[in-house]
Amino acid sequence: MYLYSKFYSDGEFKSATGAIHLDVVNPSTGQKIADVATCSSIDVEQAVQSARRGFEVWSKSSVAERRRVLYELRDQITAAADRAVLLLAQEMGCPVWLGKNMQLPMALKGLELAAEGLDQIKWQEKIGNGIVEKVPCGVVVAITPWNFPFHQIVAKVAAAIAAGCAVVLKPSEVAPGAAQVFMEAVNAAGIPAGVVNLVWGGPAVGEQLVTHPLVDRISFTGSTQVGRRIMASAAEGIKPVTLELGGKSAAILLDDADIEKSVASVTRLSLANSGQACVSQSRLIAPRHRVTDIIDHWRACASQWPLGNPTDETTRLGPVATSMQHARVLGMIEFAQNRGAALVAGGIDRPVSLNQGFYVQPTLLANVSQDMEIAQEEIFGPVLAIMPYDTEDQAIDIANSTRYGLSGAVWSRDAEHALAVARRMKTGQVVINGATQNLATPFGGCGWSGFGRENGRFGIEEMLNYRSLHSA
Repeated sequence: MYLYSKFYSDGEFKSATGAIHLDVVNPSTGQKIADVATCSSIDVEQAVQSARRGFEVWSKSSVAERRRVLYELRDQITAAADRAVLLLAQEMGCPVWLGKNMQLPMALKGLELAAEGLDQIKWQEKIGNGIVEKVPCGVVVAITPWNFPFHQIVAKVAAAIAAGCAVVLKPSEVAPGAAQVFMEAVNAAGIPAGVVNLVWGGPAVGEQLVTHPLVDRISFTGSTQVGRRIMASAAEGIKPVTLELGGKSAAILLDDADIEKSVASVTRLSLANSGQACVSQSRLIAPRHRVTDIIDHWRACASQWPLGNPTDETTRLGPVATSMQHARVLGMIEFAQNRGAALVAGGIDRPVSLNQGFYVQPTLLANVSQDMEIAQEEIFGPVLAIMPYDTEDQAIDIANSTRYGLSGAVWSRDAEHALAVARRMKTGQVVINGATQNLATPFGGCGWSGFGRENGRFGIEEMLNYRSLHSA
């Protein structure tokens, strides 16, 4: 059994001295496979002090040096890709094909875009007798989730490195392997001591980091509930926060949408990573008269997503990551049925031939109304709800009826019409006709999905402050 026992500060791995050990469970078996030794308050203090010293050095680094480090980090992670993909499968149930084709490529692309973003930022400009500079904000705390661990670590840490900041990373203990591989890459990449630091722990460690007087900014990805608490704690120290929280993304199929293409795309984006993505399209808003056709197409598409062991190359759908998440997803499905939703496929029964682990069948619910919990709250499971509409205005109202606003989609054979509808959606991004998500554009939401932006130069700019110099 593996023990994640080392935190990272001052450019080296050190033994964590916390009294609590956290279990790492393989979600395909439900069995414990590793331990995480948490950090004591003394360990956390060491990491923050290390980051402060690292900032004093790194804030003076050149753009060329920051670029070099980011590309070296990319190369080190690439060299560890096979191990990284296997850890994702074992610790959070991500199928190896998805790890190879989405999880790792997104992280590597994020490092490249941060390096490219350095040349897109206007670091200094003259306005009359003033010089306006963009300068690093200081020590950043990055608190990251388990569902896309590599991508989320990169989104925060790469931006901080590029901005000239130092960072203390607190990753999720559910899938610690990603952070371990990342920090080994940091150690091998020649990044100066103190620039990137790592601590392990739960809420107490997070609270110590957020409230520490030497921390200047917090970047958090996770649940809205935890994000609210972090925001409140940061407010005590008047610290800015970037929050990327939950989502309840809707795909609107307009009356002229290509059903075959649109349903295939929505099915993929509701099932990939077992629906455990903040941008998962969990609501399909469709013309009432096309619902039967949509259901037929969904059945055909879902059959291409076999459930199984995530380490098997042929598996497309693994388990959800934790027993708590498993119970929550099944509970929401059952509650939706009790409220009148029609179960078309899937449901709460254990999948045939999978007698252990946290598996959920691909599930389709019809006759879902916007007042149901399943239509309002993030489910984080392989579940799609079909919500019929009669008019286009009604479709947009349904899409905008939740408290979230992270992502969405529109489908129409008329690209201009789709664009017009997209602009009426209250969300941080809209994917039109299945376009590839552009990781160079700003990513973030509004409402209960949080605020602030990540990716490329936009993520770097979150870590910068303006300074004005006035000359006589």
